[in-house]
Amino acid sequence: MTDIAGMRAELDGLVREQADRRALREQQGEEIKARSHEYMTKQVQAAERYVQHVREMAQRKTKSGWSTDRSHAEPASAFDAEAYPGPGGFEPARRPGRDEPRGARRPRTAAEEEEDFNNPW
Repeated sequence: MTDIAGMRAELDGLVREQADRRALREQQGEEIKARSHEYMTKQVQAAERYVQHVREMAQRKTKSGWSTDRSHAEPASAFDAEAYPGPGGFEPARRPGRDEPRGARRPRTAAEEEEDFNNPW
């Protein structure tokens, strides 16, 4: 009988511990939820302030005579490539390894492979 009483006491202790852990987990979940709600509220307030600021800046521009209309700007096709041919005979320098055909590259050593693998960049 004492064996049964001991096992029952141990089981009761485990049930209490499980209930305590569940309560703690729920409490932590509620705290996280409250913090994230507070953070999101602050983000929304900051976004609203930003939008209001942008609207105020747009109003100031139109009141001060600055135009927000871009129809007077030159179109992108107005650049005359023949008028500005650029330097003649320019050929970019060859980049070793990049401009060579794949088969022309020398095989990498194991040390180079290891160095690349361990490089945090």
